[in-house]
Amino acid sequence: MKIGTKVLMVVLPLFVFPLLLIGFTSFLSAKSGITKIAKEFLGYKLTEMFKYCRRQEDILTDTGLIDDLEYRNLAMRSAEEYADTIRLSVTGYFMAINSKGDVVFPESELTSVTDSDFFTTMTETKRGLTNLTLNGESRIGSYMYFEPWDWYILLSELEETFYMDADNIKKQVAYTIGITLVFAVGLIMFFMKKLTKPMGNVINTMKEIITTNDLSKRVRIEYDDEIGHLATWFNRMVGDLELAYNQIKQYAYKSILSQKSEEKVRHIFQKYVPADIIDEVLKAGGANLLVGKKQHATILFSDIRSFTTISESLSAEELVLSLNTYFNIMVSIIIEHQGIIDKFIGDSIMAVFGAPVLHDDDPTNAVKTGLKMLDSLKTFNRKQTASGRPPFKIGIGLNTGEVVVGNIGSNQKLEYTCIGDAVNLASRLEGLTKMYGVPLIISEFTYLESRDTIKARKIDLVRVKGKNKPVKIYEPYKNTTPGQTEGYDYFDEGIKLYRRKNFNGAEKLFTQCRDIMGKDTPSSIYIDRCEDLIKDPPGKDWDGVYIAKTK
Repeated sequence: MKIGTKVLMVVLPLFVFPLLLIGFTSFLSAKSGITKIAKEFLGYKLTEMFKYCRRQEDILTDTGLIDDLEYRNLAMRSAEEYADTIRLSVTGYFMAINSKGDVVFPESELTSVTDSDFFTTMTETKRGLTNLTLNGESRIGSYMYFEPWDWYILLSELEETFYMDADNIKKQVAYTIGITLVFAVGLIMFFMKKLTKPMGNVINTMKEIITTNDLSKRVRIEYDDEIGHLATWFNRMVGDLELAYNQIKQYAYKSILSQKSEEKVRHIFQKYVPADIIDEVLKAGGANLLVGKKQHATILFSDIRSFTTISESLSAEELVLSLNTYFNIMVSIIIEHQGIIDKFIGDSIMAVFGAPVLHDDDPTNAVKTGLKMLDSLKTFNRKQTASGRPPFKIGIGLNTGEVVVGNIGSNQKLEYTCIGDAVNLASRLEGLTKMYGVPLIISEFTYLESRDTIKARKIDLVRVKGKNKPVKIYEPYKNTTPGQTEGYDYFDEGIKLYRRKNFNGAEKLFTQCRDIMGKDTPSSIYIDRCEDLIKDPPGKDWDGVYIAKTK
């Protein structure tokens, strides 16, 4: 890194931090003031509407028409018309909602808000400010309860309109800071060029000495300052280079011997570890592998379903041939995606992504590995069937988290592996693929780190055996047909209703998903759960978590 760049990195923050602090403080102050005014104006309009309804009620009382239903309805319609005249803006409007959650006005496709969170808030507090969502729009609303008519009067405005002035101020502050920064950088760069030009002359002379191997050249000393002192010491250093030359030859010889040792290590591990990971490990020093350390990694477990039944139907030679062919395919896919084979456990594979070398895209590579393993399994099974051998079915579980990696074992046998709760959870998720009837399940931790490039549907909220905290599980997928996309949409909406204890609505959506997709085990599971919960409704403490009782 050049000196000018280093100086820029030191000086620039001295400009940037105060600018950002001033800009951020100004924005917060302006936003607070504008938001306060907007809220007060919202409350003022709501109070105006409330007073109008009160006046209408007083008129009915004074004229003795309080019990006349016709005049009472006229008063309510008058209030509805008045509400339209004092609305905030094109996007702001009044609503009247009775205590049952029915929308009194305005007339629209939305006739009830019983299931909305903001309705629950209104019924509990009777008056206040709330955030709400209507017809897919985020809004800010102020509400009051008018008891004589059993009306919750709600005045709401689009959130973007409500905060429009504050957002404009934020943009203005950002523009001002940006222009100031550009000017500051330009000024600093100008002075850096003036400062580093003499240093550039010294560096060019140094390069000439190095490229031509002419040790008779010297740096011309022009200034009696720090740069001149540097040139003096460089000239003295050149005189010692010849002495160091013999030492360099000895080092080169040792490097050749070390390279031969590295090739031996590479030959041993290249069948199980990607070549670039071997390179990085050798650069860092292989001894580091012996030291246990905590590392963020993604763990993959895969298992062949009903392997005992398969093994009983094949001879020993056919079984070994099938297994070797299967393992060769799967191991190649894992290595292709920067994973390493931790171990084979019978017919199961344990692989690690992120150890010993960590990559930013380890979770994404792990999910892509699982998907490609499933694709390659189809080709493998076609060849199995053509050879008269039974096809394989596999389950794959993935989880991302902190693990302990290192050489673990006894004096007689050591192996490089990883252990920890994250490993155990990956194993549990592989087991859950049997129950949910899907070939690949990933945890919420893997999904959160790969969701920008991986598509998946949320399956359930599960508390696995041995864990107290529930975990969200997902089923990744690559491409879908229009029918599958529609089915997944029904499934997602069904999950939402299920969490809200709307089991009748959820059951209908899960049934639609299953009918569209032909067969969908997760939908069938939820249908059975809904039927049970409709017959025997859960208590208030029901959280929708499924407890997995087996590993």
